[in-house]
Amino acid sequence: MTAGGLQGAPATKLWIYSVLIFSLVFAWSPAWRHALMRLRFVPHITRDWQIWRLASIQLGVATTTELTSTLVIVYRMRSVERILGTRKFAAFVFVAGVVGLTLSVVLLAGARWMLPARIYGAVNMVAGGPLVTVFACLAQYYMLVPSKRVRALGVTVGDKWLTYGLAANLLGESAAVPALAGIMAGAVYAADVAGLKQWRFPQCVEHAAVRLMSLVTSRQARVQRPANRAHQELIGRLQGMFPAAGHEQIAQALRLAAGDADRAVSILLSGSQ
Repeated sequence: MTAGGLQGAPATKLWIYSVLIFSLVFAWSPAWRHALMRLRFVPHITRDWQIWRLASIQLGVATTTELTSTLVIVYRMRSVERILGTRKFAAFVFVAGVVGLTLSVVLLAGARWMLPARIYGAVNMVAGGPLVTVFACLAQYYMLVPSKRVRALGVTVGDKWLTYGLAANLLGESAAVPALAGIMAGAVYAADVAGLKQWRFPQCVEHAAVRLMSLVTSRQARVQRPANRAHQELIGRLQGMFPAAGHEQIAQALRLAAGDADRAVSILLSGSQ
């Protein structure tokens, strides 16, 4: 009954494929990497008004180490999509990206006036990669996904330690601002400032996205259909064990547990205490 891999997370799967493809393109074409993956607040934004660079540097990453870390982080945060649902998760990534990029400009502008020139030089060069959206999603991952205690090398730690460790590996002088802006964007979304949680893509965009994701997830969908009845039967058994829990609460526990019944029981037990 375990829903492994990216089952139930088509938007996350599309996100992983997109970062991988763009990163390979940039590795193949240094000219494209130079044109799209470089951003200096001064002069690209302040003098040349090349605002599009804020978005273009989010498309891919420049090194194999950063690519591996980014893909593993996004993969391990797939539970966020399972909790929010694909429509809301896709809207969250877009909204958090827009808010985060806006905050990046504010932070860079503030740093320009507050920091000495010799220190600001390191911040002025912004690292490439989807740092804003990754760290915004990391904030949601911290708030929404419960941590499970595991033993590693004789020490009991949370099962999120690898995700946080890989995220720390992405940090550097040029990554500090987009990472901080991403965390702030995730917090702004969680606080539902200006009703951000209610925003969704227009129906025409959603329909186009569904067609695109169906190309990525068609095989997965065929596997999921036969398991739907068994999934409903499992929800029924858990409702018998936890009569005070509602259907949605049990379904959310199963999503958090990736379909694992034993872990879903643990989540429901912890929630009832």
